[in-house]
Amino acid sequence: MVKRLHERFYINQPVEIFFPQIQRWIPGRVVRFDPPGVWVESGELQRWFVTNGRRIRSLEKNVDE
Repeated sequence: MVKRLHERFYINQPVEIFFPQIQRWIPGRVVRFDPPGVWVESGELQRWFVTNGRRIRSLEKNVDE
């Protein structure tokens, strides 16, 4: 069974979120759970609601990529 986003990540976890419009991964951190997704804060206190598991990844796993 596929894990939900709030099961895959934890609060304050460093992550990256993908923006297809600019084809870039942007670093941030998980700040809140709100099923079915999570809120990610990036940059200058910008918050993004992420519901697609393919558009968020753990930053620790991707440090060397």
